[in-house]
Amino acid sequence: MPPGFRRVADRLTDAAPGWLVETVRPAPAALRWGPMLRMAVVVTAPLLMGLAAGRISLGILPAMGAMATSMADRGGSYRARIIMMSAAGLAGALGYAVGALARGHGWWTVLVVVAVSVVSALISAAGAAGSAAGLQLLVMIILGTGIPLPGPPAMNALSFLLGTLLALVLALARWPLHPREAEEAAVIAVYRLLGLLFTERDRETVAAFDGALRNGYATVLGARSAAMGKDAARTRLVALLNQASLIRNALLSLCQEGRDPPRDLRFTVDEIVDSLAGGREPSVPERECDSPALCALHYAVRGAAELASGGDVAGEQLPYEPVGRRQRLRSIWEKVWYGHLARVYVIRLALCMGVASAVSLAGWFERSYWVMLTVALILKPDFGSVFARAVQRALGTFVGILIGTVVLLVVPYGPALLIPLAAFAALLPYGLQRNWGLMSTFQAPLVLLLVDLLTQGGPKLAEVRLVDTVAGCVIVLLLGYLPWPTSWEAPVGPRFADAVSAAADYLRHAFDLRYGQRALLRRKAYDALADMRTVFQRAVTEPPAISRRVTTWLPAMTALEQVADATATTVARTEHGASPPSEEGVRALVTALEDIAADVREGHSPAEPELTDEESLEQVNSAVRGLRDTVSDERTDTGGRAETP
Repeated sequence: MPPGFRRVADRLTDAAPGWLVETVRPAPAALRWGPMLRMAVVVTAPLLMGLAAGRISLGILPAMGAMATSMADRGGSYRARIIMMSAAGLAGALGYAVGALARGHGWWTVLVVVAVSVVSALISAAGAAGSAAGLQLLVMIILGTGIPLPGPPAMNALSFLLGTLLALVLALARWPLHPREAEEAAVIAVYRLLGLLFTERDRETVAAFDGALRNGYATVLGARSAAMGKDAARTRLVALLNQASLIRNALLSLCQEGRDPPRDLRFTVDEIVDSLAGGREPSVPERECDSPALCALHYAVRGAAELASGGDVAGEQLPYEPVGRRQRLRSIWEKVWYGHLARVYVIRLALCMGVASAVSLAGWFERSYWVMLTVALILKPDFGSVFARAVQRALGTFVGILIGTVVLLVVPYGPALLIPLAAFAALLPYGLQRNWGLMSTFQAPLVLLLVDLLTQGGPKLAEVRLVDTVAGCVIVLLLGYLPWPTSWEAPVGPRFADAVSAAADYLRHAFDLRYGQRALLRRKAYDALADMRTVFQRAVTEPPAISRRVTTWLPAMTALEQVADATATTVARTEHGASPPSEEGVRALVTALEDIAADVREGHSPAEPELTDEESLEQVNSAVRGLRDTVSDERTDTGGRAETP
């Protein structure tokens, strides 16, 4: 950013309220040229062909299909990307066909929009692919009811699918040559951060590694087939991730002993990274271990080096949870029909969409489908805070409209509009990485140019778009946010209690060498901590009345992370020579954690835990007492008590 712009931004930041700065602050993200160039190509290519044929309307739906499909591409394994992108494309085509058939039927159109809103909300609760499909189903039924295009609905839906196919072909072009590219890259990223952990073991670096490890598991396990054990390459990648987790715990254990890790083991981790990237095999130095933590570190690094060199995968290196199709469907069914938050979202979305659709019948807005689109996009439950999205959407659209107006004034109608349109399309993936407001900043002028190509509406479209967007934000805030108690109670408390329960489950079997799923329980505990952090980060972008109460959970969250780390490091030492704890001592710790989880759910202050005085459990005992004391100090007003998801 130029110095002049940076100074202006700094002044605005200093003048704005802290909660507003936090709400609109973009997340750091790097420019990813591949997705950006693909988005520019898939959006502009159909439009260029439509202009060449003399009927721009022929290119609108393929461009929209390509854009919707590409926006659903969030990375990961090729299998996961195919599912996400195909779900979004198919649902979008179906939504447009239904919307086109329902267009112009008065109150029946309103009823159809409300009914599809319910279906969309239910589908969105079924996971990432369901979320992408639910969003595009709703978006395209809105556009189908609002934008009349020549041709029968079925043929237009096929045109939309042509754009989906174009986006899939370009996104998956490297698949035949590099079928496991994403999984391998995710594992390499984990080991690169692991090398950094050898020299920097502060909380931020550990959190960054844990995030990379979680992404690695999601990417590799998301690519597995129903019979993962038969896929040797993916099996090895899972084992490498598990070894990385063991190295992390051994490093923290060594840090608790007040010692630095040996430099030669750090060099071995660097060699593992080079080997995974196609370089030579790593070597493992032989050394004498004079402490349990050092033995744990050497053993874990040696296991990772052997895996990178093509060694056999041991049974304990491969803990993963096989989930059959029937179990996955049952889990989806429970989320859709029995989740309280899902039911609340269904009611809120149906109400707001019904009102927005009814407003369109009144003729108050020139392009009322923009009002409904705003409602649909802001109320998406897995996109973060509704309040934050409404603020970001309004501000981003305002800035984007100003940019779009300048483009419409300067660039003449015709093929020349495709140049700025391609630029805005390329910036969409980047904006989506940063935050919802920045994405809206690039999306608003893009949509303006698309509509102008279709209608030749000129700069007046900017005013129409801004008014419609503000109207949609008002509907959401007045009907979908302010009246609902759940809007004022961020569910940090329930997520915190779930994370405490997961830590208790891990601790219960952590020292039982005969239990075969210890590593799986460890991963579930850290996944629960990550989920808790995600809910917390979303909650702090709410208005001060909510965010001030939510921030009181931060010390308790840090204390719980210390419990998980103390457990993992104690296990690492125990497995390599330290005295094992007694069953009574472990049982007392598990009971204490379960009591804390129960008290948090009920809104009570936890009692003093009754723990055994064992040297082998000193770190865990101290962490659990610290957790109890921190939670007790903050229970006068939880600020996070909310409905149980």
